[in-house]
Amino acid sequence: MLNSGCILDGKYEVIKVLGKGGMGTVYLCKNIRLQNLWAIKEVKKDFKKNIEILSEPNILRKLRHANIPRIVDIFYENNSLYMVQDYIEGQTLKKYVKEKGFIKTGNICNIILEICNIISYLHSLNPPIIYRDLKPSNIMITPKEEVFLIDFGISKIYKDYDTNEDRYMGTSGFAAPEQYSLGQSCRQTDIYGIGMVMYFMATGKVSYTGLEPLMDDNYDNNVDGNLKKIIQKCVQIDIENRYVSVEELNKEIIIKMLKVNMELQKLNKFKFRKTIIMMVLFIAIFLISIYGLDRNQIISLLF
Repeated sequence: MLNSGCILDGKYEVIKVLGKGGMGTVYLCKNIRLQNLWAIKEVKKDFKKNIEILSEPNILRKLRHANIPRIVDIFYENNSLYMVQDYIEGQTLKKYVKEKGFIKTGNICNIILEICNIISYLHSLNPPIIYRDLKPSNIMITPKEEVFLIDFGISKIYKDYDTNEDRYMGTSGFAAPEQYSLGQSCRQTDIYGIGMVMYFMATGKVSYTGLEPLMDDNYDNNVDGNLKKIIQKCVQIDIENRYVSVEELNKEIIIKMLKVNMELQKLNKFKFRKTIIMMVLFIAIFLISIYGLDRNQIISLLF
């Protein structure tokens, strides 16, 4: 691990460690010439085995999406590979959920729609990119509630009938079954990951087995029923039973949000009517107690 003050590539000063995982360490660094901040990921000696995506001519550097940090430079130093990318100020979704506690359905849907937008972009590329590592620690929430997807360490170019795919790549509790078997990662692999992220946001729990989100008893009563159904369709064991595409999932979530908004409007109308009725009753009681008016007199005064 690099110490604070260390200089990389003759121009990047290490300030602190931002995060560390199985694929490498990410440092907050300052360009000593331009005085701006960057996140630099260090991948150790066996990076060629770890980052298959880099075997495709610097595909990461070609990604252009507002919610994906740009990779502006790649260099090699001390038998390690370093990727220089935009520094995203904020906190991970993991920390965000921990601090917030209960996350409202509307907020969950808003965040997931942003993630769907990013994944849809990756899947639309030619050839498509399968992210394969959707989890709360790889999702950043900025102070303005913007959503960013970081760490493409195990992302993969999708190839039909790829028999050489790496196995056991992913994070327990979020990786799809096909990432641990002889199956091939595909678009539905990322849909499974989105479902597990939703499950985490809705319950605050990481699934220890792929079966937990499929069982109704693992959800609290305050979890919206329609949201639960969306999650359960995302995380089906069989790929064929999941959503066909991120776009289909996206539409389902939008429909869900419309229903939530309609329910809120109905609730607000009910609360307003209840408030009016209570005010009328209060005035009626006041008039009776002060002036001794009868029912007909009160009605004529109020209406």
